[in-house]
Amino acid sequence: MKHFPKNFLWGTAMSAPQTEGQNLSFGKTATIWDHWFKTAQEKFYQDQGPEITSDVYGHYLEDCRRMQAIGLNSFRTSISWARLLPDGKTINPEAVAFYRQYFLAMLDHGVEPIINLFHFDTPMWLMTRGGWENRDSIDAFAFYARTAFELFGDLVDKWTTFNEPLVHVECGYLYQYHYPAVVDFKRATQVAYHTLLAHKAAIKAFREVTQTGKIGIILNISPTYPKSEAKEDMLAAFRSDLLNTRSFLDPAVLGTIPDELLVLLKENELLPETKAEDHKLIENNIYDFIGLNDYQPRRVQAPKVTRLPAQMPADFYQPYDWPKKKLNPHRGWEIYPEALYDVAMMMKENYHNMP
Repeated sequence: MKHFPKNFLWGTAMSAPQTEGQNLSFGKTATIWDHWFKTAQEKFYQDQGPEITSDVYGHYLEDCRRMQAIGLNSFRTSISWARLLPDGKTINPEAVAFYRQYFLAMLDHGVEPIINLFHFDTPMWLMTRGGWENRDSIDAFAFYARTAFELFGDLVDKWTTFNEPLVHVECGYLYQYHYPAVVDFKRATQVAYHTLLAHKAAIKAFREVTQTGKIGIILNISPTYPKSEAKEDMLAAFRSDLLNTRSFLDPAVLGTIPDELLVLLKENELLPETKAEDHKLIENNIYDFIGLNDYQPRRVQAPKVTRLPAQMPADFYQPYDWPKKKLNPHRGWEIYPEALYDVAMMMKENYHNMP
């Protein structure tokens, strides 16, 4: 019988906005989800908003008992930025008490907390100033991160900055699944760039606060498989990887933005506004480990029509429906275990075998 290593982490993952509830109580201010539910409730499944969710705020001790009962030894969740710093500057003592009790309860039940800082829940105080389009978001996030490290670093050894940063970029600025639900490729690239810099600034703050813990980022990485080996399909797959994988993975691990990505963005008038000092921030702040979320493979083919400049990612590549796929009928997603191996080998061969 094969045995997993003794230090193998058996866990599960949630987030503050999906689970905490008490969305505008105990000192917390509104996030984009609170605002959107108030202004466009019809967009939410069965009118379920952020107010109650699974009420972890009220049931965290019972949840920790259940974690222990089912054999978990790790648990990933997130801190609510708008709860910890309701105005972006002032620490909310009720939030500090809650999170310390929550993390201590995990530890008391043999569960290691792995804490993420951002899970798609931009505070409205930041959003009213332009959100992630505003360069001030970098320093604001770094201050929040430093505050969390200082307040909870004695309880938390493993931190992550962002969960799937590409999701809040494309869902908010390309595909209208998140607030502000605009469709603007140029604004999306600016949001992505500031998000990347915020991640790097948070790592810089972490190194200044502690020398003992570890910090990473969580990316949704799916291998791209072209429809064929035709030149056009291979180019589509290459560009898909540039935008969806290497855009965050290369700067996070290697400290560089791919030259090919910069050329592609420049050719299509999509380059974000930058500053000269950004280069050092990106190059010097490398994380300790990476979280990889794998859902389904990305299968692409060459677009039927090419627009220049591109208006959407579909101008670079389009989905390909592989006729031999196995399907999860409940999600509409392809089941392809080989993708897990391909991602692992990619990390081994191209990214220093990062933990």
